[in-house]
Amino acid sequence: MQNLVTELDQVFFLMLNKCHHPVIDHFFRLVTSHFFSLPLYIFLILFIRKNLGWYGVMLFVLTIAIADQCSATLLKPLFGRYRPCYAMDMLSIHLVGTHKGLYGFPSSHASNTFAFAMLFWKIFKWNYKYSYLFFIWATIVSYGRIYGGVHYPLDILGGAILGSGIGMSTYQVYKRSK
Repeated sequence: MQNLVTELDQVFFLMLNKCHHPVIDHFFRLVTSHFFSLPLYIFLILFIRKNLGWYGVMLFVLTIAIADQCSATLLKPLFGRYRPCYAMDMLSIHLVGTHKGLYGFPSSHASNTFAFAMLFWKIFKWNYKYSYLFFIWATIVSYGRIYGGVHYPLDILGGAILGSGIGMSTYQVYKRSK
């Protein structure tokens, strides 16, 4: 059964990774870059501070730090699942952007962005009807990792589930502290 899941994951990865174009390459290189998102992060810090104060900023920073460390430091070495760019024939993979480390499960980009999206949506959904759009942003960033050849779809799904769970958990902490 595990071999079937792995094979399906590889087939799905190749289908998604092979749909490339130079303009889209550039787009995903930017989207998955930490520096490209810096203006968005600065805006969000200011927005969160204005609405929730420094406690809210620290809550979001802590949420992302927990998601990042759970995926990168704890789970990736535990599962030891090689990234597609190390596990498959390099000639069959279209690589875009950068990555760190050999292991890909779960995706840190997915866990970080989905943790943020879940916490943001849970806190702000009543005041800002478009707060759900951060899930679309998280999905685009996460797909960019498949497109870039550094994550399988299950890496992304695992990261999205992990991040959403962490975002939901920190929301519970926020709710109790109000």
